[in-house]
Amino acid sequence: MAMDGLSLHAMLWEMRDLMGSRVDKVQQPDKDTLLLSCHGTACGRVKLLINIHNENGRLALTRDTAENPVAAPAFCMLLRKRLMGSRITAMEQTGLDRLVRFRFSGRDELMDESVCSLVVELMGKHGNAFLLDGNDTILDCLRHIGVGAEALRVCLPNVKYEALPLQEKKDPLAATAEELAGLDSPRALMNGYMGISRQIAALLFVEEQSPESRGRYLFEAFQSLKEGALSPCLVPGLGPSPIRPIHRADAVPYPTLSAAYDAWYRERDVRIRMLRETGSLRATLEHALKRCENKISAFSSDLMSQEEEARLRLCGELLLSYHGERPKGADSLTVENYYEYPPTSISVRLDPALSVPENAARYFKRYQKLKAARAYAEGEMGKLREEQLYLQSQLVCLNNCENSDDVAAIRQELIRERYIRPAAAKEAARPKATKSQPMHFLSSAGVSIYVGKNNEQNDRLTRSAPPDALWLHVKDAAGSHVIVDCKGMPDKQTLLEAAMLAVHFSSQRGGASVPVDYVPRRYVKKPSGSKPGFVIFTNQRTLFITPDPNVISTLKKGLQEN
Repeated sequence: MAMDGLSLHAMLWEMRDLMGSRVDKVQQPDKDTLLLSCHGTACGRVKLLINIHNENGRLALTRDTAENPVAAPAFCMLLRKRLMGSRITAMEQTGLDRLVRFRFSGRDELMDESVCSLVVELMGKHGNAFLLDGNDTILDCLRHIGVGAEALRVCLPNVKYEALPLQEKKDPLAATAEELAGLDSPRALMNGYMGISRQIAALLFVEEQSPESRGRYLFEAFQSLKEGALSPCLVPGLGPSPIRPIHRADAVPYPTLSAAYDAWYRERDVRIRMLRETGSLRATLEHALKRCENKISAFSSDLMSQEEEARLRLCGELLLSYHGERPKGADSLTVENYYEYPPTSISVRLDPALSVPENAARYFKRYQKLKAARAYAEGEMGKLREEQLYLQSQLVCLNNCENSDDVAAIRQELIRERYIRPAAAKEAARPKATKSQPMHFLSSAGVSIYVGKNNEQNDRLTRSAPPDALWLHVKDAAGSHVIVDCKGMPDKQTLLEAAMLAVHFSSQRGGASVPVDYVPRRYVKKPSGSKPGFVIFTNQRTLFITPDPNVISTLKKGLQEN
Protein backbone atom coordinates (compact mmCIF):
# COMPACT_ATOMS: atom_id res chain seq x y z
CA MET A 1 0.00 0.00 0.00
CA ALA A 2 1.13 3.59 -0.59
CA MET A 3 1.64 5.89 2.38
CA ASP A 4 -1.49 7.78 3.44
CA GLY A 5 -1.71 11.34 4.75
CA LEU A 6 -1.92 10.33 8.42
CA SER A 7 1.25 8.21 8.19
CA LEU A 8 2.93 11.01 6.25
CA HIS A 9 2.10 13.42 9.08
CA ALA A 10 3.68 11.00 11.57
CA MET A 11 6.73 10.55 9.34
CA LEU A 12 7.33 14.31 9.09
CA TRP A 13 7.19 14.51 12.88
CA GLU A 14 9.79 11.74 13.00
CA MET A 15 11.97 13.60 10.46
CA ARG A 16 11.85 16.97 12.27
CA ASP A 17 15.60 16.71 13.05
CA LEU A 18 16.27 17.08 9.31
CA MET A 19 15.61 20.80 9.63
CA GLY A 20 18.85 22.66 8.95
CA SER A 21 20.65 19.58 7.65
CA ARG A 22 22.81 19.80 4.54
CA VAL A 23 22.39 17.71 1.37
CA ASP A 24 25.62 15.87 0.54
CA LYS A 25 24.54 13.45 -2.16
CA VAL A 26 21.61 12.88 -4.54
CA GLN A 27 20.83 9.53 -6.18
CA GLN A 28 18.07 8.26 -8.47
CA PRO A 29 18.21 4.43 -8.39
CA ASP A 30 15.15 4.08 -10.65
CA LYS A 31 12.52 6.19 -12.33
CA ASP A 32 10.31 6.41 -9.20
CA THR A 33 12.91 6.79 -6.45
CA LEU A 34 15.10 9.60 -5.13
CA LEU A 35 17.65 9.25 -2.33
CA LEU A 36 19.04 12.35 -0.59
CA SER A 37 21.99 11.83 1.78
CA CYS A 38 21.99 14.54 4.44
CA HIS A 39 23.92 15.38 7.57
CA GLY A 40 23.17 17.78 10.40
CA THR A 41 23.85 18.45 14.07
CA ALA A 42 20.53 16.98 15.24
CA CYS A 43 20.06 14.11 12.78
CA GLY A 44 23.63 13.02 12.09
CA ARG A 45 24.10 11.30 8.73
CA VAL A 46 20.82 10.04 7.30
CA LYS A 47 19.27 9.14 3.95
CA LEU A 48 15.93 10.59 2.89
CA LEU A 49 14.02 8.21 0.64
CA ILE A 50 11.39 9.58 -1.75
CA ASN A 51 9.40 7.03 -3.74
CA ILE A 52 6.41 8.01 -5.93
CA HIS A 53 5.47 4.51 -7.13
CA ASN A 54 1.70 4.12 -7.39
CA GLU A 55 1.69 1.19 -4.91
CA ASN A 56 4.95 1.55 -2.97
CA GLY A 57 4.99 5.36 -2.73
CA ARG A 58 6.39 6.68 0.55
CA LEU A 59 8.62 9.18 2.30
CA ALA A 60 10.99 7.83 4.94
CA LEU A 61 14.48 7.76 6.40
CA THR A 62 16.32 4.63 5.34
CA ARG A 63 19.49 2.72 6.12
CA ASP A 64 19.39 0.70 2.89
CA THR A 65 21.85 1.40 0.12
CA ALA A 66 20.79 1.64 -3.52
CA GLU A 67 22.40 0.73 -6.81
CA ASN A 68 23.10 3.68 -9.06
CA PRO A 69 22.49 3.37 -12.82
CA VAL A 70 25.47 3.64 -15.16
CA ALA A 71 24.38 7.12 -16.30
CA ALA A 72 22.44 9.42 -13.97
CA PRO A 73 19.05 10.59 -15.35
CA ALA A 74 18.61 14.25 -16.29
CA PHE A 75 16.36 14.99 -13.29
CA CYS A 76 18.97 13.55 -10.93
CA MET A 77 21.68 15.71 -12.49
CA LEU A 78 19.51 18.81 -12.04
CA LEU A 79 18.86 17.94 -8.38
CA ARG A 80 22.59 17.52 -7.81
CA LYS A 81 23.22 20.91 -9.31
CA ARG A 82 20.52 22.72 -7.30
CA LEU A 83 20.38 20.79 -3.99
CA MET A 84 23.87 19.55 -3.17
CA GLY A 85 25.39 21.82 -0.57
CA SER A 86 22.05 23.46 0.28
CA ARG A 87 20.19 23.12 3.57
CA ILE A 88 16.63 22.07 4.34
CA THR A 89 14.83 25.10 5.73
CA ALA A 90 11.23 23.82 5.87
CA MET A 91 9.08 20.68 5.53
CA GLU A 92 5.42 21.48 4.94
CA GLN A 93 2.46 19.14 4.53
CA THR A 94 -0.74 20.47 3.00
CA GLY A 95 -3.34 19.55 5.62
CA LEU A 96 -3.29 15.78 5.88
CA ASP A 97 -2.99 15.35 2.13
CA ARG A 98 -0.21 13.25 0.61
CA LEU A 99 1.74 16.31 -0.46
CA VAL A 100 4.97 17.58 1.13
CA ARG A 101 7.07 20.58 0.18
CA PHE A 102 10.75 20.63 1.13
CA ARG A 103 12.32 24.09 0.99
CA PHE A 104 16.07 24.43 0.39
CA SER A 105 18.44 27.35 0.72
CA GLY A 106 21.92 27.41 -0.78
CA ARG A 107 24.34 29.27 -3.05
CA ASP A 108 24.56 29.27 -6.83
CA GLU A 109 27.70 29.41 -9.01
CA LEU A 110 28.06 33.16 -8.32
CA MET A 111 27.70 32.56 -4.55
CA ASP A 112 24.37 34.37 -4.53
CA GLU A 113 21.62 33.00 -2.29
CA SER A 114 19.45 30.47 -4.13
CA VAL A 115 16.14 29.06 -2.91
CA CYS A 116 14.14 26.22 -4.42
CA SER A 117 11.54 23.67 -3.40
CA LEU A 118 11.10 19.94 -3.90
CA VAL A 119 7.40 19.06 -3.91
CA VAL A 120 6.57 15.39 -3.38
CA GLU A 121 3.09 14.09 -4.25
CA LEU A 122 2.33 10.54 -3.11
CA MET A 123 -0.98 10.25 -4.95
CA GLY A 124 -0.98 6.82 -6.56
CA LYS A 125 -0.93 6.97 -10.34
CA HIS A 126 -0.82 10.78 -10.13
CA GLY A 127 2.28 10.74 -7.91
CA ASN A 128 5.14 13.00 -8.92
CA ALA A 129 8.12 14.99 -7.63
CA PHE A 130 8.72 18.59 -8.77
CA LEU A 131 11.74 20.84 -8.45
CA LEU A 132 10.48 24.45 -8.29
CA ASP A 133 12.30 27.76 -8.32
CA GLY A 134 11.52 30.63 -5.95
CA ASN A 135 8.46 31.61 -8.05
CA ASP A 136 6.95 28.08 -8.08
CA THR A 137 7.88 27.56 -11.73
CA ILE A 138 8.68 23.94 -12.55
CA LEU A 139 12.37 23.45 -13.29
CA ASP A 140 11.79 19.74 -13.93
CA CYS A 141 9.83 16.78 -12.58
CA LEU A 142 10.08 13.00 -12.40
CA ARG A 143 7.04 12.35 -14.60
CA HIS A 144 6.39 14.62 -17.56
CA ILE A 145 2.71 15.03 -18.41
CA GLY A 146 1.73 17.09 -21.45
CA VAL A 147 -1.60 18.38 -22.71
CA GLY A 148 -4.04 15.54 -23.27
CA ALA A 149 -7.59 14.37 -22.77
CA GLU A 150 -6.74 12.53 -19.53
CA ALA A 151 -4.25 15.07 -18.17
CA LEU A 152 -5.42 16.79 -14.99
CA ARG A 153 -2.67 19.41 -15.39
CA VAL A 154 0.52 20.06 -17.33
CA CYS A 155 3.70 18.81 -15.64
CA LEU A 156 6.55 20.15 -17.79
CA PRO A 157 9.55 22.45 -17.26
CA ASN A 158 8.93 26.21 -17.38
CA VAL A 159 5.25 25.76 -16.44
CA LYS A 160 3.70 27.24 -13.30
CA TYR A 161 3.18 24.53 -10.68
CA GLU A 162 -0.41 23.74 -9.78
CA ALA A 163 -1.20 21.46 -6.86
CA LEU A 164 -3.96 18.88 -7.18
CA PRO A 165 -7.23 19.96 -5.51
CA LEU A 166 -7.70 18.92 -1.89
CA GLN A 167 -10.41 16.49 -0.86
CA GLU A 168 -13.35 18.01 0.97
CA LYS A 169 -13.03 15.98 4.15
CA LYS A 170 -12.70 16.73 7.85
CA ASP A 171 -9.39 16.86 9.70
CA PRO A 172 -9.26 13.84 12.08
CA LEU A 173 -6.70 15.60 14.31
CA ALA A 174 -9.31 18.26 15.06
CA ALA A 175 -12.24 15.87 15.55
CA THR A 176 -13.90 15.39 18.95
CA ALA A 177 -14.61 12.06 20.63
CA GLU A 178 -18.36 12.64 20.15
CA GLU A 179 -17.97 13.12 16.39
CA LEU A 180 -15.83 9.99 16.07
CA ALA A 181 -18.31 7.96 18.13
CA GLY A 182 -20.91 8.46 15.40
CA LEU A 183 -18.91 6.41 12.88
CA ASP A 184 -20.36 2.97 12.17
CA SER A 185 -17.73 1.37 9.89
CA PRO A 186 -14.11 1.68 8.70
CA ARG A 187 -15.45 2.98 5.37
CA ALA A 188 -17.23 5.82 7.16
CA LEU A 189 -13.96 6.75 8.88
CA MET A 190 -12.06 6.66 5.59
CA ASN A 191 -14.67 8.59 3.60
CA GLY A 192 -15.37 11.20 6.27
CA TYR A 193 -11.85 12.19 7.30
CA MET A 194 -8.83 13.10 5.19
CA GLY A 195 -5.51 11.30 5.21
CA ILE A 196 -6.86 7.88 6.23
CA SER A 197 -6.33 4.90 3.93
CA ARG A 198 -8.38 1.72 3.84
CA GLN A 199 -5.68 -0.19 5.75
CA ILE A 200 -5.31 2.38 8.53
CA ALA A 201 -9.10 2.67 8.86
CA ALA A 202 -9.34 -1.12 9.27
CA LEU A 203 -6.64 -1.02 11.97
CA LEU A 204 -8.13 1.86 13.97
CA PHE A 205 -11.82 0.94 13.79
CA VAL A 206 -12.58 -1.75 16.40
CA GLU A 207 -16.09 -3.11 15.78
CA GLU A 208 -16.22 -4.93 19.14
CA GLN A 209 -16.10 -1.62 21.03
CA SER A 210 -19.15 0.39 21.96
CA PRO A 211 -19.62 3.68 20.06
CA GLU A 212 -18.49 5.71 23.10
CA SER A 213 -15.39 3.58 23.70
CA ARG A 214 -14.58 3.62 20.00
CA GLY A 215 -14.89 7.38 19.76
CA ARG A 216 -12.68 7.86 22.82
CA TYR A 217 -10.08 5.41 21.46
CA LEU A 218 -9.96 7.13 18.04
CA PHE A 219 -9.75 10.57 19.66
CA GLU A 220 -6.82 9.50 21.87
CA ALA A 221 -5.05 7.87 18.91
CA PHE A 222 -5.36 11.00 16.77
CA GLN A 223 -4.26 13.26 19.63
CA SER A 224 -1.16 11.12 20.19
CA LEU A 225 -0.29 11.54 16.51
CA LYS A 226 -0.89 15.27 16.77
CA GLU A 227 1.55 15.48 19.67
CA GLY A 228 4.14 13.19 18.02
CA ALA A 229 3.67 10.29 20.44
CA LEU A 230 4.12 7.51 17.89
CA SER A 231 3.96 3.76 18.44
CA PRO A 232 5.18 2.39 15.07
CA CYS A 233 4.45 -1.21 14.19
CA LEU A 234 4.15 -3.59 11.28
CA VAL A 235 0.86 -5.46 10.95
CA PRO A 236 1.11 -8.71 8.92
CA GLY A 237 -1.00 -8.50 5.79
CA LEU A 238 -1.71 -4.77 6.13
CA GLY A 239 1.63 -3.01 6.46
CA PRO A 240 3.22 -0.25 8.58
CA SER A 241 1.18 1.85 10.97
CA PRO A 242 2.16 4.87 13.13
CA ILE A 243 -0.30 3.63 15.81
CA ARG A 244 -0.22 0.14 17.30
CA PRO A 245 -3.82 -1.21 17.18
CA ILE A 246 -5.11 -2.60 20.47
CA HIS A 247 -6.90 -5.54 18.82
CA ARG A 248 -3.98 -6.89 16.78
CA ALA A 249 -1.72 -8.98 18.99
CA ASP A 250 0.35 -9.96 15.94
CA ALA A 251 1.49 -6.36 15.31
CA VAL A 252 5.30 -6.19 15.44
CA PRO A 253 6.63 -3.04 17.16
CA TYR A 254 9.49 -1.08 15.55
CA PRO A 255 11.70 1.65 17.03
CA THR A 256 10.79 4.09 14.26
CA LEU A 257 8.17 4.35 11.54
CA SER A 258 10.96 4.53 8.96
CA ALA A 259 12.31 1.16 10.13
CA ALA A 260 8.84 -0.37 9.74
CA TYR A 261 8.56 0.98 6.18
CA ASP A 262 12.04 -0.33 5.34
CA ALA A 263 11.13 -3.82 6.56
CA TRP A 264 7.82 -3.83 4.67
CA TYR A 265 9.03 -2.49 1.33
CA ARG A 266 12.58 -3.86 1.11
CA GLU A 267 11.69 -7.01 -0.87
CA ARG A 268 8.95 -5.22 -2.83
CA ASP A 269 11.37 -2.57 -4.07
CA VAL A 270 13.87 -5.20 -5.21
CA ARG A 271 11.14 -7.16 -6.97
CA ILE A 272 9.79 -4.13 -8.84
CA ARG A 273 13.27 -2.98 -9.83
CA MET A 274 14.21 -6.47 -11.06
CA LEU A 275 10.97 -6.80 -13.03
CA ARG A 276 11.87 -3.59 -14.85
CA GLU A 277 15.47 -4.57 -15.50
CA THR A 278 14.62 -8.08 -16.65
CA GLY A 279 11.59 -7.14 -18.78
CA SER A 280 13.35 -7.33 -22.17
CA LEU A 281 15.23 -10.52 -21.26
CA ARG A 282 12.02 -12.13 -20.03
CA ALA A 283 10.22 -11.26 -23.28
CA THR A 284 13.11 -12.74 -25.31
CA LEU A 285 13.11 -15.96 -23.28
CA GLU A 286 9.33 -16.35 -23.40
CA HIS A 287 9.36 -15.87 -27.18
CA ALA A 288 12.15 -18.44 -27.60
CA LEU A 289 10.37 -20.86 -25.24
CA LYS A 290 7.09 -20.55 -27.15
CA ARG A 291 8.87 -21.24 -30.44
CA CYS A 292 10.63 -24.24 -28.89
CA GLU A 293 7.35 -25.63 -27.54
CA ASN A 294 5.70 -25.17 -30.96
CA LYS A 295 8.49 -27.23 -32.53
CA ILE A 296 8.07 -29.91 -29.87
CA SER A 297 4.34 -30.04 -30.58
CA ALA A 298 4.96 -30.34 -34.33
CA PHE A 299 7.58 -33.06 -33.92
CA SER A 300 5.35 -34.92 -31.47
CA SER A 301 2.76 -35.36 -34.22
CA ASP A 302 5.51 -36.71 -36.51
CA LEU A 303 6.56 -39.20 -33.84
CA MET A 304 3.00 -40.56 -33.71
CA SER A 305 2.86 -41.35 -37.44
CA GLN A 306 3.81 -45.06 -37.22
CA GLU A 307 0.23 -46.19 -37.78
CA GLU A 308 -0.16 -43.97 -40.84
CA GLU A 309 3.23 -45.14 -42.17
CA ALA A 310 2.15 -48.78 -41.86
CA ARG A 311 -1.12 -48.06 -43.68
CA LEU A 312 0.61 -46.24 -46.57
CA ARG A 313 3.19 -49.00 -46.97
CA LEU A 314 0.48 -51.69 -46.92
CA CYS A 315 -1.57 -49.87 -49.55
CA GLY A 316 1.49 -49.53 -51.80
CA GLU A 317 2.45 -53.19 -51.51
CA LEU A 318 -1.10 -54.43 -52.10
CA LEU A 319 -1.41 -52.26 -55.21
CA LEU A 320 1.90 -53.60 -56.58
CA SER A 321 0.65 -57.17 -56.14
CA TYR A 322 -2.65 -56.47 -57.89
CA HIS A 323 -2.78 -57.95 -61.42
CA GLY A 324 -6.40 -57.50 -62.34
CA GLU A 325 -8.04 -54.82 -64.44
CA ARG A 326 -8.99 -51.55 -62.80
CA PRO A 327 -12.46 -50.23 -63.68
CA LYS A 328 -12.12 -47.19 -65.90
CA GLY A 329 -12.21 -43.89 -63.94
CA ALA A 330 -12.48 -45.70 -60.58
CA ASP A 331 -11.28 -43.71 -57.53
CA SER A 332 -10.85 -46.81 -55.35
CA LEU A 333 -9.88 -50.42 -55.70
CA THR A 334 -10.80 -53.47 -53.60
CA VAL A 335 -7.79 -55.74 -53.03
CA GLU A 336 -7.02 -58.74 -50.85
CA ASN A 337 -4.85 -58.15 -47.78
CA TYR A 338 -2.68 -61.28 -47.86
CA TYR A 339 -0.88 -60.17 -44.66
CA GLU A 340 -3.86 -61.43 -42.67
CA TYR A 341 -5.15 -64.97 -42.35
CA PRO A 342 -7.62 -65.64 -43.61
CA PRO A 343 -7.15 -62.87 -46.22
CA THR A 344 -9.55 -59.94 -46.03
CA SER A 345 -10.64 -57.42 -48.60
CA ILE A 346 -9.85 -53.74 -48.13
CA SER A 347 -10.59 -50.67 -50.23
CA VAL A 348 -7.64 -48.52 -51.38
CA ARG A 349 -8.26 -45.01 -52.65
CA LEU A 350 -6.79 -44.15 -56.05
CA ASP A 351 -6.07 -41.12 -58.19
CA PRO A 352 -8.16 -41.77 -61.34
CA ALA A 353 -5.57 -39.95 -63.50
CA LEU A 354 -2.81 -42.44 -62.55
CA SER A 355 -2.29 -46.10 -63.23
CA VAL A 356 -2.25 -48.71 -60.47
CA PRO A 357 1.61 -48.88 -60.36
CA GLU A 358 1.78 -45.09 -60.33
CA ASN A 359 -0.68 -44.99 -57.41
CA ALA A 360 1.46 -47.57 -55.62
CA ALA A 361 4.56 -45.41 -56.17
CA ARG A 362 2.67 -42.45 -54.80
CA TYR A 363 1.79 -44.38 -51.62
CA PHE A 364 5.45 -45.39 -51.18
CA LYS A 365 6.59 -41.81 -51.64
CA ARG A 366 4.25 -40.59 -48.91
CA TYR A 367 5.39 -43.47 -46.70
CA GLN A 368 9.06 -42.56 -47.17
CA LYS A 369 8.32 -38.92 -46.43
CA LEU A 370 6.59 -39.73 -43.14
CA LYS A 371 9.34 -42.17 -42.20
CA ALA A 372 12.06 -39.57 -42.84
CA ALA A 373 10.10 -36.93 -40.88
CA ARG A 374 9.77 -39.28 -37.89
CA ALA A 375 13.48 -40.14 -37.97
CA TYR A 376 14.35 -36.42 -38.07
CA ALA A 377 11.91 -35.69 -35.22
CA GLU A 378 13.48 -38.42 -33.09
CA GLY A 379 16.89 -36.84 -33.59
CA GLU A 380 15.69 -33.29 -32.82
CA MET A 381 13.35 -34.02 -29.93
CA GLY A 382 16.16 -34.58 -27.43
CA LYS A 383 17.80 -31.27 -28.35
CA LEU A 384 14.49 -29.45 -28.10
CA ARG A 385 13.70 -30.95 -24.70
CA GLU A 386 17.11 -29.83 -23.45
CA GLU A 387 16.58 -26.35 -24.87
CA GLN A 388 13.11 -26.15 -23.32
CA LEU A 389 14.50 -27.02 -19.90
CA TYR A 390 17.32 -24.50 -20.37
CA LEU A 391 14.92 -21.66 -21.26
CA GLN A 392 12.68 -22.53 -18.33
CA SER A 393 15.70 -22.49 -16.02
CA GLN A 394 16.68 -19.04 -17.32
CA LEU A 395 13.21 -17.72 -16.48
CA VAL A 396 13.66 -19.11 -12.95
CA CYS A 397 17.09 -17.41 -12.80
CA LEU A 398 15.47 -14.08 -13.69
CA ASN A 399 13.15 -14.50 -10.71
CA ASN A 400 16.20 -15.05 -8.49
CA CYS A 401 17.97 -11.82 -9.56
CA GLU A 402 18.69 -9.42 -6.71
CA ASN A 403 20.84 -6.76 -8.40
CA SER A 404 22.06 -5.50 -11.77
CA ASP A 405 25.11 -7.79 -11.70
CA ASP A 406 22.84 -10.85 -11.58
CA VAL A 407 20.90 -9.52 -14.58
CA ALA A 408 24.12 -8.73 -16.46
CA ALA A 409 25.39 -12.29 -15.91
CA ILE A 410 22.24 -13.75 -17.47
CA ARG A 411 22.41 -11.27 -20.36
CA GLN A 412 26.01 -12.26 -21.10
CA GLU A 413 25.09 -15.94 -21.05
CA LEU A 414 22.20 -15.39 -23.48
CA ILE A 415 24.61 -13.52 -25.78
CA ARG A 416 27.03 -16.47 -25.68
CA GLU A 417 24.17 -18.89 -26.40
CA ARG A 418 23.08 -16.65 -29.33
CA TYR A 419 19.60 -15.87 -28.04
CA ILE A 420 20.23 -12.13 -28.14
CA ARG A 421 22.64 -10.04 -30.15
CA PRO A 422 25.38 -8.12 -28.37
CA ALA A 423 24.88 -4.35 -28.38
CA ALA A 424 28.51 -3.36 -28.81
CA ALA A 425 28.19 0.29 -27.79
CA LYS A 426 26.01 -0.40 -24.76
CA GLU A 427 28.10 -3.33 -23.57
CA ALA A 428 31.28 -1.28 -23.91
CA ALA A 429 29.78 1.53 -21.81
CA ARG A 430 28.50 -0.88 -19.15
CA PRO A 431 30.99 -1.54 -16.33
CA LYS A 432 32.11 -5.14 -16.05
CA ALA A 433 29.82 -7.06 -13.72
CA THR A 434 31.36 -8.35 -10.52
CA LYS A 435 31.37 -12.08 -9.98
CA SER A 436 28.22 -12.63 -7.96
CA GLN A 437 28.05 -15.32 -5.31
CA PRO A 438 25.38 -17.98 -4.62
CA MET A 439 22.89 -17.38 -1.83
CA HIS A 440 24.04 -18.65 1.55
CA PHE A 441 21.45 -19.86 4.07
CA LEU A 442 21.84 -21.39 7.51
CA SER A 443 19.55 -24.23 8.48
CA SER A 444 17.94 -24.40 11.92
CA ALA A 445 20.80 -26.77 12.89
CA GLY A 446 23.43 -24.25 11.74
CA VAL A 447 24.39 -26.12 8.55
CA SER A 448 25.31 -24.02 5.51
CA ILE A 449 23.02 -24.34 2.47
CA TYR A 450 24.07 -22.74 -0.82
CA VAL A 451 21.65 -21.93 -3.66
CA GLY A 452 22.71 -20.81 -7.15
CA LYS A 453 20.94 -17.78 -8.61
CA ASN A 454 21.81 -18.44 -12.27
CA ASN A 455 23.30 -21.14 -14.48
CA GLU A 456 26.84 -19.85 -14.12
CA GLN A 457 26.55 -20.01 -10.34
CA ASN A 458 24.88 -23.43 -10.54
CA ASP A 459 27.81 -24.85 -12.53
CA ARG A 460 30.41 -23.20 -10.31
CA LEU A 461 28.63 -24.24 -7.10
CA THR A 462 28.26 -27.88 -8.14
CA ARG A 463 31.81 -28.09 -9.51
CA SER A 464 33.42 -26.64 -6.38
CA ALA A 465 31.35 -28.54 -3.80
CA PRO A 466 33.08 -31.39 -1.90
CA PRO A 467 32.28 -34.92 -3.16
CA ASP A 468 30.52 -35.77 0.14
CA ALA A 469 28.29 -32.67 0.07
CA LEU A 470 24.59 -33.23 -0.60
CA TRP A 471 23.25 -31.97 -3.94
CA LEU A 472 19.52 -31.28 -4.44
CA HIS A 473 17.34 -30.29 -7.42
CA VAL A 474 13.63 -30.44 -8.23
CA LYS A 475 12.82 -33.52 -10.30
CA ASP A 476 12.28 -33.04 -14.05
CA ALA A 477 11.83 -29.27 -13.76
CA ALA A 478 13.86 -26.07 -14.02
CA GLY A 479 15.40 -24.83 -10.79
CA SER A 480 18.49 -23.85 -8.85
CA HIS A 481 21.21 -26.24 -7.74
CA VAL A 482 21.26 -26.58 -3.94
CA ILE A 483 24.31 -27.74 -1.96
CA VAL A 484 24.23 -28.74 1.71
CA ASP A 485 27.74 -28.27 3.07
CA CYS A 486 28.07 -31.43 5.13
CA LYS A 487 29.86 -34.76 5.06
CA GLY A 488 27.34 -37.47 4.39
CA MET A 489 23.64 -37.19 5.09
CA PRO A 490 22.55 -34.13 7.13
CA ASP A 491 19.94 -34.20 9.88
CA LYS A 492 16.32 -34.60 8.82
CA GLN A 493 15.32 -30.98 9.45
CA THR A 494 18.25 -29.62 7.42
CA LEU A 495 17.35 -31.98 4.56
CA LEU A 496 13.73 -30.76 4.64
CA GLU A 497 14.79 -27.10 4.69
CA ALA A 498 17.21 -27.60 1.78
CA ALA A 499 14.46 -29.36 -0.20
CA MET A 500 12.09 -26.47 0.52
CA LEU A 501 14.68 -24.03 -0.84
CA ALA A 502 15.11 -26.19 -3.94
CA VAL A 503 11.35 -25.97 -4.57
CA HIS A 504 11.16 -22.26 -3.71
CA PHE A 505 13.88 -21.37 -6.22
CA SER A 506 12.39 -23.41 -9.07
CA SER A 507 9.56 -23.37 -11.58
CA GLN A 508 7.52 -25.45 -9.09
CA ARG A 509 7.35 -22.64 -6.50
CA GLY A 510 3.98 -22.69 -4.77
CA GLY A 511 3.38 -26.36 -5.62
CA ALA A 512 2.48 -29.17 -3.22
CA SER A 513 4.17 -32.58 -2.89
CA VAL A 514 6.90 -31.51 -5.30
CA PRO A 515 9.49 -34.28 -5.96
CA VAL A 516 13.07 -33.26 -5.11
CA ASP A 517 16.05 -35.44 -6.01
CA TYR A 518 19.02 -35.52 -3.63
CA VAL A 519 22.33 -37.30 -4.04
CA PRO A 520 25.97 -36.93 -2.94
CA ARG A 521 27.73 -34.48 -5.23
CA ARG A 522 30.19 -37.14 -6.48
CA TYR A 523 27.36 -38.69 -8.53
CA VAL A 524 26.60 -35.43 -10.36
CA LYS A 525 28.33 -35.00 -13.74
CA LYS A 526 28.23 -32.31 -16.42
CA PRO A 527 28.23 -33.73 -19.97
CA SER A 528 30.82 -32.24 -22.29
CA GLY A 529 29.35 -29.55 -24.54
CA SER A 530 26.04 -29.34 -22.65
CA LYS A 531 24.27 -26.06 -21.98
CA PRO A 532 25.07 -24.05 -18.83
CA GLY A 533 23.38 -25.44 -15.73
CA PHE A 534 22.70 -28.87 -17.28
CA VAL A 535 23.92 -31.95 -15.37
CA ILE A 536 23.21 -35.67 -15.15
CA PHE A 537 23.25 -37.74 -11.98
CA THR A 538 22.76 -41.29 -10.72
CA ASN A 539 22.01 -43.08 -7.41
CA GLN A 540 19.56 -40.36 -6.43
CA ARG A 541 16.77 -40.61 -3.90
CA THR A 542 13.53 -38.60 -4.12
CA LEU A 543 11.77 -36.61 -1.43
CA PHE A 544 8.25 -35.19 -1.85
CA ILE A 545 8.01 -31.79 -0.20
CA THR A 546 5.48 -28.99 0.31
CA PRO A 547 7.33 -25.80 1.30
CA ASP A 548 6.28 -24.06 4.50
CA PRO A 549 6.16 -20.25 3.93
CA ASN A 550 7.17 -19.63 7.56
CA VAL A 551 10.27 -21.80 7.20
CA ILE A 552 11.23 -20.06 3.94
CA SER A 553 10.75 -16.65 5.59
CA THR A 554 12.95 -17.66 8.55
CA LEU A 555 15.68 -18.93 6.22
CA LYS A 556 15.54 -15.68 4.22
CA LYS A 557 15.99 -13.65 7.38
CA GLY A 558 19.11 -15.69 8.07
CA LEU A 559 20.28 -14.93 4.54
CA GLN A 560 19.94 -11.18 5.14
CA GLU A 561 21.88 -11.38 8.38
CA ASN A 562 24.79 -13.37 6.95
